[in-house]
Amino acid sequence: MTPFLEVVPPDREAARMNLRSDWPDATAVHAALAPADELLSERRALYQLAAELFWRGAPKLPESRLDNPLFRFRVGEALADRIPFDSTADDDLDDVVTEVGGQLKIASGAGANDRLADTLRVVHSQSGAPGTPPRLLTQVDGESFREAIDIVEAGLARFREVSPALARDLLPHTALLVILDPATSNGLVSASSRLFPGLILIDKPTCPYDVAEALVHEGAHQKFFDLAITRDFLGSEVDDRVFSPSWSTARWPLEQVVAAFHAYALLAQFAESVTASGEIGQVGPSSLLPFARERETEIGRWLLGAEESLESDARWLLRTLLRADNAAIRTEESKNSVLDGRYALKPFVRMARMATGRMLLASPGHPPQLVWLNRNAAEVVEQFGEEPLSMSALGPEKVKILNGLVASELAYRVGEPR
Repeated sequence: MTPFLEVVPPDREAARMNLRSDWPDATAVHAALAPADELLSERRALYQLAAELFWRGAPKLPESRLDNPLFRFRVGEALADRIPFDSTADDDLDDVVTEVGGQLKIASGAGANDRLADTLRVVHSQSGAPGTPPRLLTQVDGESFREAIDIVEAGLARFREVSPALARDLLPHTALLVILDPATSNGLVSASSRLFPGLILIDKPTCPYDVAEALVHEGAHQKFFDLAITRDFLGSEVDDRVFSPSWSTARWPLEQVVAAFHAYALLAQFAESVTASGEIGQVGPSSLLPFARERETEIGRWLLGAEESLESDARWLLRTLLRADNAAIRTEESKNSVLDGRYALKPFVRMARMATGRMLLASPGHPPQLVWLNRNAAEVVEQFGEEPLSMSALGPEKVKILNGLVASELAYRVGEPR
């Protein structure tokens, strides 16, 4: 196990109350990986380019559609080669949503239950909960829905006032909030699904901090997903190790462990803000805030022993949030195994250059392939786009980039069968 730099506060009560002031600001950590506007722009570019793989003559799609959880689900399933992409499918939600606080969209219209029925069936199936899928609270539920909306508005206001930087960091990743009918929610507090990025489900809240905490908890998962699909987080190889937290009988696979660690880190930061505001006594009875830092630390300790299965950005995030030594991160040296000759870019590869200089490549196949390149690698790809290049024309440093492109099957040696 990798040596662990001690991060556990000296006594359990201090951990429970989250009073440590020397923990990193998660919003600054996020910004160091990807400034918020840059992250959203690159995530949208990914969905645009992915849609173009399946949709002949695809138009430039509006941000509202690129952020839509139902559209993102269909693109994700097509990328996973599970469901063919249907460019004619109706995934518009504008007529069944209400916006509160100038930013947060809530499913509210009478037709929302029908429009989101398949979504709720999938999420319910994923949860393993018994019974039938829950139903939404909407305008047809009258006073019960109006009560819920009032609490949501109050919770959003508390989030923004108590922890404004965290609210600015997480809320743009939440595309739709769904309020569940408590008679059908089977005790669920809040939930989100990687299959429907941007979607958050909450039980009918009883107090504003139920909403604020759900926006932090599930918003952290949405932020994590956007980081994971645009940065170097989790490799394609399956790691069969599982983590069993001390407070549960659950067994989490690696990806879920990293997501939980990230969520508890943000909950812990929010808990510090709530404590500083003097409102910690107003949190709900099911709140995770009093235990967040303690659980972040427990999960992080386990992850440090499994970090060789994480890619570089995930390892950096883990160690930075834990205040561990980032010098311990080892960069794997790629071995130059390409043969001498002239190389060209694989046919039909689509490219999108980001404002930062990074490039996204999309290659058709079963399943299709999406690859992010840094600025230096992007310059090499642009050279390939003009004509095949010899290794001698590239030079030693660029040959390393070529090696990665060949390994990813994005470039090939001219004259070899493909």
